[in-house]
Amino acid sequence: MKKLCANLLLLLAAVLLAYGVLEAAFRIAMPHLPRAVFNNQGRELRVLGQTSKAGLLPREGYIAILGDSYGVGQGDWFAANGYDLNSRYQAAHLLRDATGRDVLALARAGAGSYDGAAIFAVNAFRFLRASGFDLPAPKTLVAYFYEGNDIGDNLGFLRRRFNPLHKPEDVWNDAVFDEFDREMDAAHCQGGLTRLQDAFYAANAVSRTIEGLLYNVRGKSPVPPGNLRSALIAGRETPLPDTMETDLTTLSEDDVRLGVRVFQRSLRRVARVWPDAERFVVYIPSPLSLYVLSGDAGRTQREASLRIETLVREAALAEGWRVIDCRSDLEAAAREEFAHGPLDVNHLNREGYGALAGALARALSAPPAP
Repeated sequence: MKKLCANLLLLLAAVLLAYGVLEAAFRIAMPHLPRAVFNNQGRELRVLGQTSKAGLLPREGYIAILGDSYGVGQGDWFAANGYDLNSRYQAAHLLRDATGRDVLALARAGAGSYDGAAIFAVNAFRFLRASGFDLPAPKTLVAYFYEGNDIGDNLGFLRRRFNPLHKPEDVWNDAVFDEFDREMDAAHCQGGLTRLQDAFYAANAVSRTIEGLLYNVRGKSPVPPGNLRSALIAGRETPLPDTMETDLTTLSEDDVRLGVRVFQRSLRRVARVWPDAERFVVYIPSPLSLYVLSGDAGRTQREASLRIETLVREAALAEGWRVIDCRSDLEAAAREEFAHGPLDVNHLNREGYGALAGALARALSAPPAP
């Protein structure tokens, strides 16, 4: 028995030593590995695997997109490509085509305004710089505000992060929020990895490759038409899926203003990190706000959407960010065909991302208004 235990300990020591050598070699070689290798790493390193830039690092003068799942390009175009991160599947790729500038999505799926832009984007940038990658600062920042869930996500962020440290009513106190900025920077933006498992580069390269293969072969069916709402598309009354985001009429005025407040403070925080960048905000309406809905539901939904957009516009302008209007482009696309789904009805499909990229490209190419 003692001999067996000794042999097992020797085997374990040999495996750990071999892995340690492999991990060290992987880290040394990382700056020289192909871009595709980075797509099998954690969120921070995966930023460099994006194909909306010429090489591993974006060239000087690049555009950085800040946001959530819209920023990373989730949707049916991505699904049609087998969820292949090495393909072209979102607005960032089309924006690079139109402008000739590299585009980098410093975005995180599932995040709200502050934890996506003011925490993840800042921390990922600092992590890559600290890891030996000569990543230049972005010349242009484009911050997405997605009407479909950013209000709810921002309220959740306040409950998780702000309220345990400060009085809830102090969210409107700029001095207190400045202190909160410093707390978040010290705790979450020092260039570290957010998850322990992401620190094992060699293991990630293997496990995430296998995970990606299993994920890509899963079946997924189109979302069926629902019974709650219909819209006028290409001149025909068309039922919409019941799971489309978001019925804005259920949001209270207080919730909307709190959600927009968090967005405004995230803009202020990002501007302090990259003070020399030109800065834009783009408001992305939720799916239900883009289609011509039948009955009173369409009117009340549109009124609520325009009211929230007005608040977001005012917040952006107050922080010195220019505002890009993409609503008309997306509405035009949604009048002719579905701009979302049919698999993922809460994210833009290829036609929808095309409309969004067109609006972005025009705005970024236009001279600044006086």
